[in-house]
Amino acid sequence: MQVRTQVSRRERRREATRQRLIEAALALMQQKPFEQVTIEEITELADVAKGTFFSYFPTKEHLLHAYIRDLTDEVYEFLEALQPETAPSQWEVLRHVMLFIAQRDARSLQITRSLMNVAMQSETLRQMITEIIEEATEHATRGFERGQQRGEFRTDVSARELAHHAVRLYRLCQMEWLMEREHEPLEKIVEEVLEFYKPAFLATRDLQKEANPCD
Repeated sequence: MQVRTQVSRRERRREATRQRLIEAALALMQQKPFEQVTIEEITELADVAKGTFFSYFPTKEHLLHAYIRDLTDEVYEFLEALQPETAPSQWEVLRHVMLFIAQRDARSLQITRSLMNVAMQSETLRQMITEIIEEATEHATRGFERGQQRGEFRTDVSARELAHHAVRLYRLCQMEWLMEREHEPLEKIVEEVLEFYKPAFLATRDLQKEANPCD
């Protein structure tokens, strides 16, 4: 029991240090572009030795990946709480998840913009993000498969293709927010875009039901 407690305490300390490093990097990213942030600055702000950084992350890009991975895990926990397998509407599950992601991205325009810039310049981070997007597409595909089986979504295209377009829509919303509408809530942009494109996903009978709600 004592050994287990010691291991648990050590794991908690290690996780706390990891989080301090991530939070320090994010704080510095609020002040200047990520490429100008040094490892020395990160470790100094996190109050750890410089060598400690490399015990957690091989490079600065891996630190960003860890941050994105943490956000992604939050999204999947939120998705699980929605109980998608029994939810009456898979579209509403998708909408709630996208708004949840938007809320997380909107916490800092500067950090989200920096992540996009680094991803365009770093092949390593771009590959990591591509894998996360692929994982998200797989989760969305399962939701569209459930919706197709229940008659909610169109079936003339595959669930995988519907999922691909849904993920693409969010990325377009994010880009519009970063480039053109930074003073507006990202959630508002997501709501607008989803409402406009909703007919492209729904089955014909659901479209008729929305057009004639009294029938």
